[in-house]
Amino acid sequence: MPQLMVDISIHKIAEIIRAMNPPEMETLYLLLTDDGKELLTRKQDLELNQVKFLSREEVFDVSG
Repeated sequence: MPQLMVDISIHKIAEIIRAMNPPEMETLYLLLTDDGKELLTRKQDLELNQVKFLSREEVFDVSG
């Protein structure tokens, strides 16, 4: 994954985090944990067509 260096102060980072709504906070938390690494790997797999999305019908198959 490409890396980028950004010169930003801790205070600015704190402001950005304080301005986040709950879903953004959850995303940030996931990205900063091991769960985030797994999610990024899964996303990459989807983008490279190594796996396919399941349809709503496949996920919620109630026929049997």
